Amino acid sequence: MYTEEQVAQLLKTLHVPVTDFDCGTLCAPGNGGVPVCCDKSQIVPVLYKTEYRLLRKRSRLWKPYQAKTAHQRELKEDTRACDKVCECRGVAHCERDNRSIVCRTFPFEPYLDHDDELVGLVYNFDFQGLCPLVGSRHPIRDDYIDQALNMWTLAFGWSEAEREFYHDHSETLRRSFGQKRRKIPVFTREGRRLMPTRRRG
Repeated sequence: MYTEEQVAQLLKTLHVPVTDFDCGTLCAPGNGGVPVCCDKSQIVPVLYKTEYRLLRKRSRLWKPYQAKTAHQRELKEDTRACDKVCECRGVAHCERDNRSIVCRTFPFEPYLDHDDELVGLVYNFDFQGLCPLVGSRHPIRDDYIDQALNMWTLAFGWSEAEREFYHDHSETLRRSFGQKRRKIPVFTREGRRLMPTRRRG
């Protein structure tokens, strides 16, 4: 999907933390002292294959995920052909410069509006109840939103398949929120906005 050079540029583009505080302090105390997003029993990172190759050249942080249960093996089989299910050495050995794209973007994903325009970031609501940031009012850094949107702009410019993937996710989110008659909280460069699920006019 992406070349190693493109992955390197994506990683370089998004490097600031999500919040001004260590958000792991919100969930780690109730999870054996380990942030949920760094706990492979809770969340298993999926890297692009080229991303995995690049990070393996740079560090010993990452290795292939060792599935031990039927559910874990199913997870590995369900990933796209361009992806690789991985695990890291753990939070105690984290190297921030060698974090994966999914580590840097969690718990957000890009949101494309009715006109297929990238307008902001939304929480990945699959992790609501697991990640304490999802659906919360904790402030998200402006420079994080800016860098993440710059990264996704690059990514979509290099991969139409990636844009299509998140286009479909955005449509699914609109249907879900529309059924509940709720607006979607979207983090834009101009701030947090509540966006309608139906096209106006």
